[in-house]
Amino acid sequence: MTAESKIDDTAGTDLATALEPGGSNAIAMSYGLLADEWSLWIIRQALRGAIHYTDWVHRGPIPGSALTSRLTSLVEGGVLTKTQYSDKPVRHHYLLTTRGRQIWPILIAMWSWEMRWVDVAGVELPRMQHTECGEFFEPVFTCTACDGEATWENLSAAAGPSGAWNRTMPTTGRRQRSRGDKRPDEMVNETMELIGNRWSMSIIGAALQGMTRFSDIQRKLAASPTVVADRLRVFGELGVLTQVPSAGRPDRHEYRLTPKGKAFLPVALLMIEWGQRWFHAPEGPALVMTHVPCGSILSSRLTCSACHEPLRGSTIETVKSGRAPSAERLL
Repeated sequence: MTAESKIDDTAGTDLATALEPGGSNAIAMSYGLLADEWSLWIIRQALRGAIHYTDWVHRGPIPGSALTSRLTSLVEGGVLTKTQYSDKPVRHHYLLTTRGRQIWPILIAMWSWEMRWVDVAGVELPRMQHTECGEFFEPVFTCTACDGEATWENLSAAAGPSGAWNRTMPTTGRRQRSRGDKRPDEMVNETMELIGNRWSMSIIGAALQGMTRFSDIQRKLAASPTVVADRLRVFGELGVLTQVPSAGRPDRHEYRLTPKGKAFLPVALLMIEWGQRWFHAPEGPALVMTHVPCGSILSSRLTCSACHEPLRGSTIETVKSGRAPSAERLL
C-alpha cells in the first residue's frame, strides 16, 4: 500500500458482516466479490491511491459500466466506502476499509504464481523486492502458529458447519470477457480461468477435500456432467490438473493437481481466509484447514523467502529489468 492510499475505518466498516442462517457462506461471499478481473484491478489501484471515479478511468481501459457496477458491489461488500465530498457538482470518493486493505496478500500471491508458472507471450513480469532486506524474494505461505511453511502436502481440509456445497457457490456472476474485449492491465488470463468461473473454484474446493474422480466431483457439485467435463478440460489444458489411471482400476481415471496446480493453493486459501474473517455464518466456518505439523487451525501470513520476516504491502517493490532497472511500489 502506498503512503497516499486512504483508509476509511469509520461507520463500523472494521466489523465482520453477519450472514443469514442457511444462506451463502463466507466462501461464496469472498469469491462473489473478488473472483472478477475488474474488481481485483480496481482494488489494486485503490491500494495505489485511487479514490475518485476519474482515477480509475485514467489508469486503465475499464468501460464506464464495468467501473460503476464494480464500485457499487465493492461498496456493498464493505471493501470500499462511498462518501460525498462535493455538493456542486455532486461528487464522491471511494476509500478502502480495513476489509479492503487486507486484500493485498491475495494480490501478492497471484503475482507470485504468475511469475513462476505463467508464460505470457512477449511480457516479462517484473521481479519483487523486499525493501526491508533489499533482496528479491518469493512470498512464502506460512502458518502463524508455528512459523512453518503451509503446503499442499501438510494441510488437511474439512468442511465446516456452513460448508455445504450449495452454500459455497457464488450467487453473483460476471459476464465472461469475449475475445477482443478490453481487459484490465496486470490481470493474467490463466489466473482468471482459475478464479473467475464459479465452477472452477468449486473444483478447486473439491480438490482441497481430496476428491479426484469425475463422478465424485460431479455429484458433490450437483453440476451437469457437461459443466464438470468442460472445467476439467480447461484445467488440463492449463497444466493445473492431470489425468491418471485409478489405482487398481486402469479402466478408470482420476484428476490430480500438478505442481502448478498445488502452487495455486495460497491464492485460493488466502481468499477463503479473507472471506471467513469478514463474513460470519451463524453456524460456523465453511472450511476448516489444519496445519498438520503443529496441529493448529490454519491462520496464515506471507513471509519473505530471503529474510523470513512477515511481508507488508508497503515494503514490496517491483523491479523491471533492462539497462536501467527501475523500481516502483507494487501496491
